[in-house]
Amino acid sequence: MESINRFRAAVVMASIVMPGSIAAAIDAERVAVINFDYSDSSGEPEDQTAEHAARLVLFRETLEADLEKVASMATTTIPCMANGCRVSMIRADDLLQESRAAGVGLLVFGGVHKMSTLVEGGRVMVLDVAENRFVFDRVMSFRGDDDEAFVRAARLSARDIAGTVLRRNRAPEGRLETRKGIR
Repeated sequence: MESINRFRAAVVMASIVMPGSIAAAIDAERVAVINFDYSDSSGEPEDQTAEHAARLVLFRETLEADLEKVASMATTTIPCMANGCRVSMIRADDLLQESRAAGVGLLVFGGVHKMSTLVEGGRVMVLDVAENRFVFDRVMSFRGDDDEAFVRAARLSARDIAGTVLRRNRAPEGRLETRKGIR
């Protein structure tokens, strides 16, 4: 009898909680994080292409996972991501068309550049797909050429993106970024 009562209580709680959860998921901004470009001008003698490719995947996955934790965001994919697309590999019109067709509201992309053995830098950009306008554009730099450094940079970027997007959603009309997006 006690287990039946617990089951009933769980059903009642689910019926109360689920509509809000469903509404929150529907209202969430759909965000796609595509692969980042990478360049290395450090002049180091050993080939680190495989390690850097793995770290870029880790960077993107960490960024995506942290954005997914934001209540007003839901990460998604676009078709070109199956082929590892980067903004430098695809025509801007095609990228916008794929993003719009997938219902993406925000597109996150950028690049990382290794300047020396311990210093990396780059840029993270977020495009409002419907308006084709940048809503976030940050230059970043970080120390280290290991997984931990890339994870820290991704987490900081996700936190900055989330804060900017939340402010954008509350901004008075006319106070948004006006710089045109990708062309």
